[in-house]
Amino acid sequence: MPGTKELKKTLLSALDEGVLSHAVLIEGEKGTGRKALALWLAKAILCRDKNHPCGNCSVCRKIESGNHPDVEIFGESGGARSFHIESIREIKNSLWLAPNESEQKIYILLNAENMTPEAQNALLKSLEEPPAHARFILTCDNRRSLLDTIISRSTVYTLEPPTREECAAALREKYPDFSERDAEIFSIAYGGNFGAADSGAAEGKAEIVFLAAKAPDLLRKGTGYSLAAELSAKCRTRADLSEFLERFLNITGRCGIDRAAGKTTPVRVTPSEAVKTADIIERGKLALLQNCSLELIESWLCMELSGVFGGNL
Repeated sequence: MPGTKELKKTLLSALDEGVLSHAVLIEGEKGTGRKALALWLAKAILCRDKNHPCGNCSVCRKIESGNHPDVEIFGESGGARSFHIESIREIKNSLWLAPNESEQKIYILLNAENMTPEAQNALLKSLEEPPAHARFILTCDNRRSLLDTIISRSTVYTLEPPTREECAAALREKYPDFSERDAEIFSIAYGGNFGAADSGAAEGKAEIVFLAAKAPDLLRKGTGYSLAAELSAKCRTRADLSEFLERFLNITGRCGIDRAAGKTTPVRVTPSEAVKTADIIERGKLALLQNCSLELIESWLCMELSGVFGGNL
């Protein structure tokens, strides 16, 4: 996962020097690799190779596949307030039992922001006075979503999102068919968030992303009807059109800002066009929420954007 290299060095250094806290909290926005980093740290702690984590031994392979008896994962699925006190009770019931295969037991609590206040309060005692063999790795989107008492009993590490350049490079490595420009556009469309961009590519959203990227030029050339036709063909559901609006907003916004700073951009958008586009997109999102007809929204969108980019419809 791009963007984690320096944080891995910091964590590994703390581990090797014997100062890594028994409770580590990794904060970072969704798609930055929080789970991957938590699993990597669990491997680093339990791997017996001198170049830990080696990634190849039975310990590392078991952790990666979710089959290591001394690594338990909680909170992987569910939304807000879905992480209940029952999971914490399950942890407390096994906490003082000796490890099965390793010298330590690791509890990974993903998406800790979804813990109910009751669950967080129940976790406090375990964080305060754990047995010597127990370690906790928590992940969250923002530490402020947790109780201060949880934060104070953990060492917090912030996982910064990768740069757009790092995201684009990682996309090209994973998707060899992407040109340099394709990868750059995808990175911009998803705000440099590799996890989100990777999911978009894997879920077949490339057509929508690239349509969002070429829309300004189509409109400038006075071919708004072509854009309307492509929108109708490629955005057949409300989810598709919502995806187009989000990617178009990111592309025009970022390219407009970069052009204002004198940078070269893969899509030609002026700062003024970016500002006007943002207003139209927000109105389009509202129309989607109000259950307006897709065809009407798409037609209205092309008409409004034609006025911004100087085309005709």
